[in-house]
Order: sequence, then C-alpha cells, then structure tokens
Amino acid sequence: MVSRFVEGVLSRAEKFERIYEILGISREDYDKLFSRYGEEFQRILRSRRFVRAGVELLRWLGFSDEEIDLERVVKAVVVMKVLVHYLNKRRG
Repeated sequence: MVSRFVEGVLSRAEKFERIYEILGISREDYDKLFSRYGEEFQRILRSRRFVRAGVELLRWLGFSDEEIDLERVVKAVVVMKVLVHYLNKRRG
C-alpha cells in the first residue's frame, strides 16, 4: 500500500526535475536538510566496518532495532560495500 505522501512524490516526479519541487518543499529547506543529512551520512561512511555501517544506515533511515533483521542487514552491507568500492575507485 502506497502512502499519500509517496503517491504525491511519485506523481510530481513525472512533472518536475528538481528534487525540491518533487518533494514539495522550498529550495532553502531542501538545502538545509541535504546539508544536515549529508553530514550524518558521512559519519556512517567513516565507520570502517561494513556490518556496523549497515546497521547504522538502517537506524539512520528510521528502522528500529526490532525491525532490523538478517535480510535488511545484508542489503545494507551490499549498499555500503558497493558505495565504498565506487568511491575508492573514483579516488584511485
């Protein structure tokens, strides 16, 4: 079941290109949120342990510890490993 918020975002994604327009917020609000969450995500990336970073990523995305299961941790580890591999490849 898709929430009204998600439905609205997906609908606007068909009409707009700018992320803040798609999200239905001002450019200034988007910039503030992006900066804040970007800093938080950078801390997760610096974790140096894929499983720890994966669990931190899931918590950061709003999952409670009770909702975090094997499947979600493995998916989070995949995201972290692919992202770190890509970032390292770009540096080298």
